[in-house]
Amino acid sequence: MTPWAAAIYKVNSAKYHGDDPDTVLSDPVFSCYPPGVPRIYLFGFPMQIVQVPGQVIMLFEYDHFVRRIYTDGRPHDMDQGPLWMGDSIGKWEGDTLVADTVSFNDKSLIDRVGHPHSDALHVVERIRRVDQNSLEIGLTVEDSKAFAKPWNTKLIFESKPDWKIMEQICEDNASFIDFNNKSTAKSTAKKPAAKKPVK
Repeated sequence: MTPWAAAIYKVNSAKYHGDDPDTVLSDPVFSCYPPGVPRIYLFGFPMQIVQVPGQVIMLFEYDHFVRRIYTDGRPHDMDQGPLWMGDSIGKWEGDTLVADTVSFNDKSLIDRVGHPHSDALHVVERIRRVDQNSLEIGLTVEDSKAFAKPWNTKLIFESKPDWKIMEQICEDNASFIDFNNKSTAKSTAKKPAAKKPVK
């Protein structure tokens, strides 16, 4: 990380691993904000990928997010302004979809432990089926403000054709509070009743 990112991470790490529910819940996703890319993949909820002419659509069970990767040859739309999930365009290289995403805002986090990114974030995904039952997403993350050099990781997903994408909604900015209170039971502060995630 750059010194800028390391300083933010130090603060975030202390907040998100502490005993105070109010600071633990300061992670933007607990206020129902979009998680961004690549964090959207890290929640453990199912997703469905639909290919139609000119685009690949990702349907996430997590908070019912829809992501479009345009494959019709258009350039990035730089007039949209900073976005939570970025602007994604893609192309096919053989059996691999290469998705290029830019135009992020700097309000989401890379992961749950608090690694930040800036508005210079650039994510490239190489998405391919390894076999009939396995999907691989190779990620390259580049952000000159937050990281000294690009870094790579790989995610593997298992096909579950009988699963359904259920309705899971972050409702009234309170859906995660009850869930999170189970892991922060040390707090004696009385919390208002919270709605459970709708599933």
